Amino acid sequence: MTHIEVRLGHPGDVNSAVSVYERSNLAHRDSDWPSRPSRVAQVTASLHDAARHDTASWFLIGHDGGEAVAMALIHPFRARGGSGDVIAGTWFLSLISVLPERWGTSICGMLLDAVIAEADRRGCHRISLWTHERQNEHAHRLYRSRRFAPTGRTMHDDEGRPIGEWLCERI
Repeated sequence: MTHIEVRLGHPGDVNSAVSVYERSNLAHRDSDWPSRPSRVAQVTASLHDAARHDTASWFLIGHDGGEAVAMALIHPFRARGGSGDVIAGTWFLSLISVLPERWGTSICGMLLDAVIAEADRRGCHRISLWTHERQNEHAHRLYRSRRFAPTGRTMHDDEGRPIGEWLCERI
């Protein structure tokens, strides 16, 4: 099993985190990613906000030696599909990505464990996420192993692919 160093991200980590996110998504999509420019710009802005502590959001970066190999972006959970009031005690795991050449090495599990630990440290009792429903059993197994369960809520992402909400409650 690979061991990585995971820590809170800071402004100097944003470009590395964006690179991990972008490379992972290109691989998942077999390089077919029509919304790539706008989505990468949106993620970059969110990571900058989290790094500067302009919002309550935060991100984690995972390194193996000097190389960034994983990242996760976490926001306060908001009612009404993300546009409402912040729900205390709940975080939203917006992104979790690992370099494609490092898939299958337990890095995503280590990063998810670090997300859960940091959320606990911040007084969180629940973590919510949305994940793709089709051809994503590896991710579903990982989430189940960390006590996440599907809520039954589904919708389609910006590219029309079905996604489902998962929730981890540790009360």
